[in-house]
Amino acid sequence: MDPREYEPEIREFGDPPDNPDEVVLVELKLTKVMQLYNTLDPAPFYEKELDPDAEEYIYSWFEEIPFDQKVRIIIYLPVELISHEVTENMRKAVKNHFLYLRGLAEHSLSVQMKRERKNMVIGILFLFLCLTISQHANEIFEQGSLAELIAESLIIIGWVALWRPVQFFLYDWWPVRKRRKLCRKIAETELIVTSQKAGI
Repeated sequence: MDPREYEPEIREFGDPPDNPDEVVLVELKLTKVMQLYNTLDPAPFYEKELDPDAEEYIYSWFEEIPFDQKVRIIIYLPVELISHEVTENMRKAVKNHFLYLRGLAEHSLSVQMKRERKNMVIGILFLFLCLTISQHANEIFEQGSLAELIAESLIIIGWVALWRPVQFFLYDWWPVRKRRKLCRKIAETELIVTSQKAGI
């Protein structure tokens, strides 16, 4: 059997859940409806941006949960504030907000990809130029330690020019991709509004 079958799976969102059928609850306890929303946003409730603290709280919880784990968002409100309209507005607001963040992450990733691909081409051409000059340094400059220093410096400079695009394709694009996927999961997660007394 191929020994590679024994290699552990590399998972973007950490270890798989112990019980994928178990539902993990992300709970928010509010004393009033407007705590969920950005009060400076004049849009209707279901189109409103979420309060930055609420957004960060929800996102940080989802970051800690394995991606394959089932999740449910529970918002606790005083019973007198709960209605069908409030519940639907909160569901739409959370969904719309995180779909919007997903769109921003997707756009950011697309723009960065295009920019770094151009930078990669420029870096490769510059490296080729540096290597070419380095190989002929003894002919261009007088032979000796100065020519060797210039040749070695050009090689280093050429490789340094590739550092930024290489860093992006190896490391920097993964967090943006993760944010895009995580925002989509949050937007698709079931949300329940209930009273603090009743629980679930």
